[in-house]
This record gives sequence, structure tokens and C-alpha cells, in this order.
Amino acid sequence: MSPGRSDVLSSSRWVHLVVLAVPFLIVIAGWQGLQEAFPAFQGGDEPIHFGIVGVVLDQWPRPLLSGYGAWSGPAVYWLLAGLAWPFGGSIEAVRLVVTLFSWGACAVAYVLFRDRLHARPLDALALALLLAVSPFFFGQSFLVLTDNPTWFFVVLGLERALAYVERPSLSRIAAFAVCLALATTMRQISVWLLLPALIAVLSVPQSRRGRWVGIGVLALGVLPLAGLLLYWGGPLPPDPVSGGAAATPLAAGYRVRNLLLTLGVVGFYAVLLLPAAELGDWRRRVRLRSSWLLVFVAPALIALAMVAVGALGTITSFLTLVSRVPFVLVGGASLLFWLLIPLGAAAVAGLLATRLADVRSRVLAGALVGLLLSAMANRVWYERYVDFPVLLLLAGLAVAAGVALNRADRERWLLTGLAAIAAFLWLR
Repeated sequence: MSPGRSDVLSSSRWVHLVVLAVPFLIVIAGWQGLQEAFPAFQGGDEPIHFGIVGVVLDQWPRPLLSGYGAWSGPAVYWLLAGLAWPFGGSIEAVRLVVTLFSWGACAVAYVLFRDRLHARPLDALALALLLAVSPFFFGQSFLVLTDNPTWFFVVLGLERALAYVERPSLSRIAAFAVCLALATTMRQISVWLLLPALIAVLSVPQSRRGRWVGIGVLALGVLPLAGLLLYWGGPLPPDPVSGGAAATPLAAGYRVRNLLLTLGVVGFYAVLLLPAAELGDWRRRVRLRSSWLLVFVAPALIALAMVAVGALGTITSFLTLVSRVPFVLVGGASLLFWLLIPLGAAAVAGLLATRLADVRSRVLAGALVGLLLSAMANRVWYERYVDFPVLLLLAGLAVAAGVALNRADRERWLLTGLAAIAAFLWLR
């Protein structure tokens, strides 16, 4: 192959978008056009969600706002029904719609990495592929489930927020507000998207009027969720069995546990994704000024103390990757939790201490903080609610670091991808 053609293939957007589709096309072909169910996590929930889509199909375009026996918002069922209706609304059609949303989320992430964070084309492709094959995303790309369509609007919303940082305009913040409205009425916990958008609006140089207009547009984006919460009388749809709002106990123990487990996910991906040059800079800061040690050690020790006093309690999530790894138990918790949770706390502290001067990194770090806080909203912690966005945000922070990415970084990304594929094959 000539050097010119090789350069075109290594930088061509269309070639890269086709490459991103390959994992999804393999499954579509291997599972007879998705006529067969794909074995993945939460596969048993597919009949529930498809049944709700069927009810919405019968009354489309009128939405089904409550009484459907699931925790997801109504917009996801309305959207899946509307897009599958031209193809007969069969289960194969709805599965295909979900698969297209999954590929679309990865395609938008590729644009986010390449155009908004200015990653090298091949780096942007590698990170988008890593998102595609991550276990809790890839496994749910071929089933009638509610998470991956939500992630499409989450990624698109972040891309529009970063586009607004580049060039503030009413159209860009309005597009974000539409994504916010859709994501939060599909999965209510996606409200964490509001925090990075507020950071973007408040960070870019503009007139006071422009800033207030941006905040007003964001407020409009939250109105649909606010209306739903008032209609339901709580954060979840009414329970069709009891006829009342679904129970959402506010036990502080559950909230702390969810935060710690999410920090464990952050710790896992931070080790594999953050650039070696950035980690080296953190070490140099500590050597030059001993006070920097507190920035990293204090949060890690606090997190470790919470684990030590039993804040993790019983791990009720059957999707927790680490809890499935046969490893030494210390104080009733896997030793991996004792390692990853303090690492996650230290990584978040390091990012907040060193990245806030750069607006793009500030937006991504703000999103990470919002995600951590939102994880405390659920009584039961499911890794699939945080795994994909944590991976997305840390991948974005890796290419926005402003440091040279070396061979070791790319080898760690490759290792992460292989580990993701192995974990999916093992866990399902």
C-alpha cells in the first residue's frame, strides 16, 4: 500500500466509522439478523422492556407515562416504538434500533475525541472502539434494553457542551438542552449532565446576557424531567402493583456504598487510561512539594477508612465485575476493592487539583463529579449505570491532558480492550 493511501486510511472519518461498526455487524450476522437473543447481562429483562414497547406501539404517538412496571423513563419506550414502527415493531426491529443507537454513541464519541478534544485520529478510533467493546455497553447493544439509547444522548450532549466551549452559540446550547431532556426522561439519573453544561456556560467568555440566556436554556432542558417527577410524585414511576410511588429509601449507608463502588470503577479505568506523562507529573509535584501528597493521600485514606468500617456492606449488585473475581477477602470485602477504591479517590482528587485551569478538562471533570454524586441516588448499585460514562470521561480526560501519549499508553489501552472482551465472555 502506498504511503499516501495509508495516510488516508489512518485519518479517514468514514473508514473509521465503518471500523467502529464492525463489532456490531459481526453480532448481527452471527445471530441471524438478531432473530436470536444475544447472551448478555440483564438479558432476562428484555421481555419486560419489549412488552412495554409493544404497549406504546399500540397507542403511538401517545406516550405511556406511568404504570408500565419499570424504572426507566417513558421517553426511551416512546422512541424505540416510534423508530421500530416502520419496520413492523418486531423484536428484531427493536433490537436493531438499539444496536444502531449503540454504534451511534460510539460514532459521536469518536467525533468528541477527535474534533472537540483534538486527539490523533487513530487515538480517537482506539478509544471509541474501547467504548464499543466495554462489557456493560457491548452486551446490551443487541437487546431491547434501555441503557444504550440513553448513552447516545449522553455522549451527544457532552459533545455539544464541548462544542459550546469552542464557540458559544444559542444553537449549540439548545442542542445540548434537547439531549438533556431526552436523556433524563429516558434514564432519570442522567441529570448529572446538567453539571458539566453549567460549567461550560459559566466558563466561556461571553456577555452577562449571553450567560443568563444559556442558563435559561438549560433550565428548559430540565423541565420535562421536573414535570415527570411531579406527575409521578417521586423519582420513579408509580409501582403498578401497589399503585403508589416506587420505594426509594434514603439510607445514608447505601449512598456511601454506591459512591465507593463507583470510585472503584474510576480507579480501575484511571490506572489503564490516564497518560503515563500525567501520572509522572503528579509524582514530580509530590517530590517537589510535600504538601501535594495530601491532595492524593487524604482522599484515598478517607475512602479506605470507609471500606474498613464496613461501608460497603453486602454487595447486592450481581453485575459488579470486581465482586465476581475470585480474590483474597479482607474484612469481608475483596482485596481488589481495598486497592481500587482508594486509587479512584486519589485519581479524582488529582484531576480536580490539576485540570481545572483548562475549560475542556473542567467540563469533563465536572461531569465525573456529577456522575459520582448521581450514583448515590440509587438504593441498589448496578455497575452498568456508571461503567460506560466513567470510561467515556476518563478516555476524554486522557486525550485532553495536553501531554504526549507514548507507546506504553496505547499498550494499556489495548490491554483494557482485551480485558473488556475477556470480561464480557466470562461474565455473561
